[in-house]
Amino acid sequence: MSSVLPARAGARAGTVTLSAIAGIGVYVPPAAVASAPQLTGTAVLGVSDRVQGRQGESTPSLAAEAARRAMRSAGVRSDEIDLVVVSTTSPDVLWPSTACLVQTELGLPMVGSFDLYAAEAGVLMALGVADQYVRSGSRGALVIGAETDKQLVEPAGPPRAHGRAASAVLLRPAGDGGLLSCVLGGAAASDGASRDRALLQGLSAAVDQALQVAAVPLSAIGLVIAEQTAPEVMRVWARSRQVPPDRLLLDPERYQGAFAAAPFVALYDAVAGGRLRPGMLALLLSCGQGPAWGVACLRWGKLAMAA
Repeated sequence: MSSVLPARAGARAGTVTLSAIAGIGVYVPPAAVASAPQLTGTAVLGVSDRVQGRQGESTPSLAAEAARRAMRSAGVRSDEIDLVVVSTTSPDVLWPSTACLVQTELGLPMVGSFDLYAAEAGVLMALGVADQYVRSGSRGALVIGAETDKQLVEPAGPPRAHGRAASAVLLRPAGDGGLLSCVLGGAAASDGASRDRALLQGLSAAVDQALQVAAVPLSAIGLVIAEQTAPEVMRVWARSRQVPPDRLLLDPERYQGAFAAAPFVALYDAVAGGRLRPGMLALLLSCGQGPAWGVACLRWGKLAMAA
């Protein structure tokens, strides 16, 4: 079962403010190295590179740097941020939350700050929550996906896919573009076959709901940014919907190790590479353990790309 966040019929009548991605930032530590099979199990997992962080880097520090870049991209000050939501599968500590540590590092006022865990689907879940805050009057909400590998990966140990990366978007009341719909869902499945089946069925239904709420056909979508950690599920879905390869961003070798950070890293690359341009409609698909899934439909607006 998927849940549609409140419909935007009122938005089209001018009674509800849409949220829009006003800024986007990505931070990947510079120590990227080519994966070796003995390091990350490339032959098994299909992850072509993984970033190994430097001493002193942590999930909050990576998240804070991505957030700074998103704020710089949007041209906003710290006192214009009302909410910080972080999705991560690798927090440094369970308490305080990673979001609270990011809030402190950024020097933000005492705004709502919390973590949201839904494995790889977490960042779209967080996007849906932040969207509701902005539509309820928030001036700005940071949504961050961040991962580190130090708790999870021993370089000489068994194969692992985790890397280090952080990505963030800043949601503000829409001026140009906007988040047209966001549909979230989840189920319970114990084995691989039933999990993939639940993901495919749930995600397909969520896409239908998201398009219905946004009042756009799938044929109008210029780019689908797929879930990078479930490439086979994504390929089956794309074939079933006849989504051509040039409208599908699916590159698990590049993005899979970023986990919760992957959707916004891929979004950033799509914008920087010219695959997503102002005025285009896009779908963001995300799914993870649970299984859980999320779909967001948006019209992309103009924004600066922070270095």
